[in-house]
Amino acid sequence: MSNFLVALHQLEGFTMVKFTVKQKLQALNLLKEGYSSRSVAQMIGTGSHQLIDTWAAQYQHFGVKGLEIRHTSQNYHGQFKLQVLNWRKEHDETYQNTAIHFKIATPSLICTWQKRFDEGGLDALFTKRGRPPMNKLPKKPVKYTSSELSELERLRLENRQLHIENDYLKKVEALARRKDAQRKKNGPSSKS
Repeated sequence: MSNFLVALHQLEGFTMVKFTVKQKLQALNLLKEGYSSRSVAQMIGTGSHQLIDTWAAQYQHFGVKGLEIRHTSQNYHGQFKLQVLNWRKEHDETYQNTAIHFKIATPSLICTWQKRFDEGGLDALFTKRGRPPMNKLPKKPVKYTSSELSELERLRLENRQLHIENDYLKKVEALARRKDAQRKKNGPSSKS
């Protein structure tokens, strides 16, 4: 039997999406035996060799504790996200190394934060995701006098106009950032 088939035989039980610590250690042992992260990823049925690389980095930095499954969904606040992105940029680090530095289980989460920041600016990091909580008590209708109503309508109109202006400015800023990034990517150009 070839080494590859022996290795596959050793990995019985790798049919689930979430991997146990034991399964992760078995996969890392294959890396130690000389298999590439791509071939190990194929053997265990995950679509990404990056997952294997992440396990290896977590194990290297934190030992078995770094491989433990985290059952709770972590909610990160905007200031922390900004701190992570600034640290990554300042140290010119990969998402994986940044995740290890800040003990974040999923490096792709940092990539998502970066995309949100690039597209929506600082506000995108502080915006809460998901549905806002519903009030249990129904709101009582508010009655206004005619002068209060006209003032309210004027304020609503002004507020709407300010929102439109704000959205427009954000789009202009994002476009300018994209053009600047494209210029940097393409290098200095000579104008004729």
